Amino acid sequence: MKIMLIGASAAGKTTLIQAIQKEEIKYDKTQAVEYVGNFIDTPGEYMQQRGFWGSLTITSHDADIICLVQDSSSEDCWFSGGTAYKFSKPVVGIVSKIDHPKSNIKRARSYLQLAGCTTIYEVSAFTGEGMEDLVLNLNQKVNEYKELNARRYADDYFD
Repeated sequence: MKIMLIGASAAGKTTLIQAIQKEEIKYDKTQAVEYVGNFIDTPGEYMQQRGFWGSLTITSHDADIICLVQDSSSEDCWFSGGTAYKFSKPVVGIVSKIDHPKSNIKRARSYLQLAGCTTIYEVSAFTGEGMEDLVLNLNQKVNEYKELNARRYADDYFD
């Protein structure tokens, strides 16, 4: 089962993966699409430069769930209206950096809603706030997706 994270540079995608996998959190700029355990980590530039959008679309075919990550401390929104609908997979929104002094959760949620996310989680990878709920619900979505698509895959696909 693969979960793909998409968002602008410095939105916190890699940090979220590190926190979920209970690794030491350290800054590590993603330079290319990286497969990290059950996650697909994408460079922010792929979201921020239209020429790379095709790469995101193609890579999404390897994923079972797409997460759009919006930095709550950023005024910028790189998601076009309806972004979530370009994927034929479940898409959830993640508001990151809710512990940041300049965090504006309401604005970040509105950006993700504009993108088409109906399920949105608010998290801080540093304090852990919201992380348990995110992980629990991602696992639930994975299980729902497995059940709905069990006949489409080989028996060992979800191992």
